[in-house]
Amino acid sequence: MTKLLSANLLGLRKSHLFWGTVVLSFGFGAFMCVTRFLEHLNYSFEVSLSSVFFGYAMVVGVVMAAFIPLFFGTEYSDGAIRNKLTVGHSRIAVYFANLITSLGVAVVCFAAYLLACIVVGVPLIGGLDLPAPLTAAALLGSLLMTAAYCAISTFITMNCSKKATSAVVCLLGVFLLLIAAIMTLSMLDAPEFIQGYVMSIDGQIVDTKPEPNPAYLTGMKREVYQFFYDLMPTGQGIQYSNVNFTNPSRLMGLAAVIFAAFTGAGAALFQRKDLK
Repeated sequence: MTKLLSANLLGLRKSHLFWGTVVLSFGFGAFMCVTRFLEHLNYSFEVSLSSVFFGYAMVVGVVMAAFIPLFFGTEYSDGAIRNKLTVGHSRIAVYFANLITSLGVAVVCFAAYLLACIVVGVPLIGGLDLPAPLTAAALLGSLLMTAAYCAISTFITMNCSKKATSAVVCLLGVFLLLIAAIMTLSMLDAPEFIQGYVMSIDGQIVDTKPEPNPAYLTGMKREVYQFFYDLMPTGQGIQYSNVNFTNPSRLMGLAAVIFAAFTGAGAALFQRKDLK
């Protein structure tokens, strides 16, 4: 395992894809901070570092869905996986070495974004105004959510022999999950009552008695929608990026379940995969 991780680390040091991803992550953090600062200047909006500090949680899934297939997918085309097995490494060791490496890359990219927020954001828009426990929960939860993303993309990449196919599947999956999360959030945020309006005889618009909203989710149906919203990494990303969550331990637990499930299933399938 140590030799496999060392080989992956050497590959990262020489990889333009890796360094480009890190630079882009830093640049995205700087861009978000500058954008908030310009909003403050142009529209006198009250802004703080809290509004952008966890913004990377929204895009890290897309970043890793692109990086993991492009970086590790080449191991099929150039025969690197077969070579690793030929010299005596087990399939489990190869799988977990790649998963651990992808986790390391994700952490480095996340750190690059946070560094940009500190270096660029603090001088422009000030520091964090979040309580320390909430900041710690958002940071830890974001990392567990990122691990879930890595597990999903590694699952697909290591069990698909074609780099282009695995990249398309990973990216398409993330975007579909993002659409599903946004749609679920819109249903959860539907108001309980709808405010009606009528025009009086003198032409004035007046409010009417609020009426129940048939689209408002109640009871078990609301619990089910909330569960799937919390389960999806994209749903967690929305909550962490806005620092708007009520049950961080639930989100972390669900992220850990996703990580364990996809890691176990991916390793099991890779054990039986025909690499010829």
